[in-house]
Amino acid sequence: MAEDKARAAISEEEVSALLEKNEPGAVRPYDFTAQRINRMQLPLLEVVSKSFAERAGASLSALLGRDASMQFTALESAKCADLQAALPVPASLAVVRLKPLPGFAFVSVEPALLLALLDGFFGGSGRATTDPQAAVAPAAQRFLALMLRSIAADLNAAWAPVTAVEFDLVKQETNPRLVQLGAPQESVLVLKFTVEFGARSGRIDWLLPAALLAPVRETLAADGSQTALRKQEAWGPSITAALQGAEVDTRAILAQAQISLRELVRLSPGDIIPIEAPQQVMLYAGDVPLYRGRFGVSQGRNALKIISGASL
Repeated sequence: MAEDKARAAISEEEVSALLEKNEPGAVRPYDFTAQRINRMQLPLLEVVSKSFAERAGASLSALLGRDASMQFTALESAKCADLQAALPVPASLAVVRLKPLPGFAFVSVEPALLLALLDGFFGGSGRATTDPQAAVAPAAQRFLALMLRSIAADLNAAWAPVTAVEFDLVKQETNPRLVQLGAPQESVLVLKFTVEFGARSGRIDWLLPAALLAPVRETLAADGSQTALRKQEAWGPSITAALQGAEVDTRAILAQAQISLRELVRLSPGDIIPIEAPQQVMLYAGDVPLYRGRFGVSQGRNALKIISGASL
């Protein structure tokens, strides 16, 4: 009876369509572990991007010797395969590291914008040729490297509230097909910036694979509205006193010797391993070096006289 009711809810044609076997090529795999990223999921990333745009605009103005501006315009997510197919050929693409984040990030500069900025760098008005092939010339690529390095400090400063990063330009490519953005179905976050210089404007896109953002995803998902934790002054002396009374195991290595495995297996009771008495001995707490000292005897006991801190 239940089956009859189900058939009554849909037509016979719909039943046939549901039961019809699809061809293997019609089945599309879906990766449930893939996470699409958008502006609502990572609100702090938008804050970072706006901060970077403001700082980078000032750095570009200083580099060009005249006013230039940069605005953050969009935050989008795309699949690697779709994004790579959409990149222009030839392209002005830079592969960068944001240490210590894993993997690579990518910077795509619109060829026409790159040529306009290059013209302005050499004193022009920014009305350079729009021939895309000119953007792959050595002079244009050298200027691209110079421009990215000039805004590296701005990127580092903008990311400081999230994590400390260090910008490193790895290489530049003019053929996007030679760059591996990631697995075809992997998500890539696209940060879009618009640069205006004179009568010209164009886009600079930062491409951040999902794997690169994984270590800081939780931080980027914060909305920044949480109030800072109040410092508990009253607990300070109590915690300090408790820590100072804690017992710590220490050790000192008086001597070390290096022998071959052949010599080791041939050792027997009574054999002697020659060592040299060290001038100084390191005192450890666990594996952490604390002090340098000199070995000796005090009140009939082996002792270590502290000379200096471990860093000295």
